[in-house]
Amino acid sequence: MPRVPMRALPSIAVLLLWLIIGTAEAGPLAGSVVGIAGQVSVDRSGQRYGLRLSDPVYVDDTFTVAAGAKLKLRMNDGSVLSLAPGTSLRIDAYALDASGRRLSVGQGLVRAATAPAGGPSNFEIDTAVGTSGARSTDWFVEAAPGSEQVAVLSGSVSLTSRSTGRSVLIPPGFGSQVAAGRDPTPPRPVSQAEFGILIARTDGAGAPAGPAYPPPAYYPPGRVIPLPGGDRGGRPSPPPSRGEPGRGGGREGTPPR
Repeated sequence: MPRVPMRALPSIAVLLLWLIIGTAEAGPLAGSVVGIAGQVSVDRSGQRYGLRLSDPVYVDDTFTVAAGAKLKLRMNDGSVLSLAPGTSLRIDAYALDASGRRLSVGQGLVRAATAPAGGPSNFEIDTAVGTSGARSTDWFVEAAPGSEQVAVLSGSVSLTSRSTGRSVLIPPGFGSQVAAGRDPTPPRPVSQAEFGILIARTDGAGAPAGPAYPPPAYYPPGRVIPLPGGDRGGRPSPPPSRGEPGRGGGREGTPPR
């Protein structure tokens, strides 16, 4: 066995201590990075790190997806989260028991393809103005200053106003929105074109998004919800170019495991 020079021992001890502290400060393991394109960082225990493909993610992690970047996470229960450019998301809790699976979106767009959970566990996404919850479904949540929009591909989602406490149940192919101080709007149909734009904004980070693109039966004709970035006539702007898969990673360093 080779001998370690005495002068190297202090450096090795510091490195081991840093690894032990970093691991201890991370919350419970929640999932891993399965797709990344562009610059994505995670705030963990007061430190910021650049994310890489296959990195583990933990409860209490907060992710920041830069403009032009995308992130895809596969959680421990099999759920897949796809984050669009300009999105910030925090994992508040992730357990298949009464404590549930809870995320917070500060801003931006998230697609959640959630796996079913046995027992009392629910899946919730919080924003500043509302909470959307489901058990096994595929839906989009978009947070903007003073408002939240939800569009449901499959399953059903409950959207609740933080201010009034009133809720609506959104069926597949429909959407709703809630503004600060108001009740959620009645569910109304979302067009296939609008769903296509939402999918394009969240897809393309190098891993499958989860359930397959739903058949046209999910898109009943009728009114559609306006999307941020659309023109004054309510027509959404063209989808941005899709990012290419990449390893990403930032200058901040590698997150502790």
